[in-house]
Amino acid sequence: MAGHRRDDELLEARLVPDDDDTRDEVYTGIWERLKGRSQEIVGQARERREQVERLFRELMEAEPSEQLRLVRLPRFQSLALLDWLLELSHECQLESPEQANQLANLAIRLGSGFGKPTATSLPVEAVAALPRAFCLSANALRLASSLSAADTKLARGSLYLTDGLERAFYCRTLALVRWEQARTDEARALLAYAAGSYAREGLEADAALCQGLLGLVLLDVGSADAPAALSLGWEGVDREGRPLVGLRVGLALAASLAHAGQDKRARYLLSETWKLYSAVTDAREMDRVFWWEGRALAALGDDDVAIELLASVRRQLVVEPSPAEAALASLDLSMALAEADRAGEIEEVSRSLSEAFPEIPLLVLAAEGMAAIREDATNQAATLRETGATMAATLRRAFRVFGLGVRPFPVA
Repeated sequence: MAGHRRDDELLEARLVPDDDDTRDEVYTGIWERLKGRSQEIVGQARERREQVERLFRELMEAEPSEQLRLVRLPRFQSLALLDWLLELSHECQLESPEQANQLANLAIRLGSGFGKPTATSLPVEAVAALPRAFCLSANALRLASSLSAADTKLARGSLYLTDGLERAFYCRTLALVRWEQARTDEARALLAYAAGSYAREGLEADAALCQGLLGLVLLDVGSADAPAALSLGWEGVDREGRPLVGLRVGLALAASLAHAGQDKRARYLLSETWKLYSAVTDAREMDRVFWWEGRALAALGDDDVAIELLASVRRQLVVEPSPAEAALASLDLSMALAEADRAGEIEEVSRSLSEAFPEIPLLVLAAEGMAAIREDATNQAATLRETGATMAATLRRAFRVFGLGVRPFPVA
């Protein structure tokens, strides 16, 4: 043992100088070398970014058909450019779905063109990026209401899936498409899977997003499980980064709580959602936010304010025009009128909807729903709220099955 200690002492003597000044000089030299290396790394990163920006500008200056040819040239085969295209596609999904789809298609073309033309010979990084590229293209098509094209893109993208987080993102994207196709059972299963996958990886915000979306799907079909999923979504979703999702989930939860008699909690939640209003700049999306607020206020019994808000939203949806959503808002307005002992005004709501969209036969279902609500209210039937919920779920499903323009859910 003593011999070992002696060896250690000799080694320490060689490595550590005796006087502090010498030690400082040694450390100064190390830091200078590290500083120089860091500057070199930063310089290389800046040069790579500038190169990617030059390539991207060249692509954007070309015609769309020419872009697909250019991106297969050797000088464009850059993983950094691939990442850049994916990032930009994600960023502009809500503001410009068409451009988002264009960028995602370029990423698909670029990612599948590395090396030899067979997928098995592609670089691992390029293969890993392809599922996301296909999902971004599909989501952009969904936001543009091209559900059939979105389905096709997702089918192609599934060929490149592994069991990683890209599968969770894929399932979330597919769930949104299935929801808007009225295939809600599939949407529920896909969102539950995605939420579990994200949670296992510790990605709580992504898991909460899926829970919030699941809650909205469950609410659509009148499931009693909706409030639990909405609550998980509201608590964990990135409200700053996704204010529209936060608003939809929060207001839907407030309405659900109010219907369950939890008025105090619902009012507190409503006041929390108001903090997000300033983050929404799209006027049409804001109309839908006010629609949800009107539903929450109606559930809380704030009849006059709710009726005024729902009537205003309904007028905007007629002008837009969005026939399906105008019909659904008319149904909500009719429920609010019925619960405020103003059922006599429902007939005028129904008549004006028919006059606004006389060429859409499916709106007969909305008229029947409003008539059923008016009848229950007139007879003071205990089933009034159940009638309203059933008619709304039926109408929403019918509109989606027949592709009658319910605005796609704003998430990317």
